[in-house]
Amino acid sequence: MHRLLVRPYLALVSWYFRRLKLPLSRAADRFRPKGRFLLPAFASLDEFAGWLASHTRWRSDPLAGAFDIFPSLEHLGWQIAHQGYAADDCDGLAYLAAQGALQFADAPDRVYVVTVVLDPVHLPLQQAAHVLCIFQHAGRWRVISNGELYPQAFPSFWRALTDNPHCRGHAILFYELRDAHLRPAHAPAV
Repeated sequence: MHRLLVRPYLALVSWYFRRLKLPLSRAADRFRPKGRFLLPAFASLDEFAGWLASHTRWRSDPLAGAFDIFPSLEHLGWQIAHQGYAADDCDGLAYLAAQGALQFADAPDRVYVVTVVLDPVHLPLQQAAHVLCIFQHAGRWRVISNGELYPQAFPSFWRALTDNPHCRGHAILFYELRDAHLRPAHAPAV
């Protein structure tokens, strides 16, 4: 993307993520099959990471990500019950990961679904916007991206956001935090 287009792009995507994404997600969900969403109880974070790896598949949103929405938990539950796995892009996989992370987080308010926009001048446009699950576990911050628990544990939320393998080395132009229930959230103080 040309540098002159970055500011309008950023204005458009940040407006979309903050104002339009959840209402569109709810509207689209009316037409999707639904089932009961219930994750198993996991004995450890490693067991949960293994379950995620075997029960999730990444797939692009419609229109190559131009129609970017969150699935409902009930739709993810239906997929797991009928396919044996949940298939979605980073949004749905981060939302699903946040549900499991609640079992291991130091506190429920330490689980975030984080939308991040990296500088599209240096990345393909489809990789510039991404959604991660970031949560605090045993005093350290962990990151799940597209169903993969990164092995690194970070000393702070900000380091988890900036130094994870997807974001490392790229300028973060925008980020938005939501809790595990997709409600707007604020960055942790510490």
